[in-house]
Amino acid sequence: MAKTSLRIASIYCLVIWAAIWLLFLLIRLSPLDIRIIPGIGPVMLIALAVALLAPIVATGIAGTALVRQPRVPLNWLIFGCAIAALVGQEILFAITRWL
Repeated sequence: MAKTSLRIASIYCLVIWAAIWLLFLLIRLSPLDIRIIPGIGPVMLIALAVALLAPIVATGIAGTALVRQPRVPLNWLIFGCAIAALVGQEILFAITRWL
């Protein structure tokens, strides 16, 4: 396995996580009612599951990259971003009342 492949995989997980949350935000702020689109329920449920799991996977992958190369500052930065995304998401779900 290449030395940067774990780092890149972690970055991709974080990018997918951010893209899904931006999609949710755009859907929330747009006047379009997506409930009228046939079959959108399972798609949005899968997107929510991916958004929930992406920071966990990114943290695991970044931690593995950090164990393999502890002296690379970019690994520490990506690990910190993955932890921040995970903690931020947990705080967001903890303070919301819809759960």
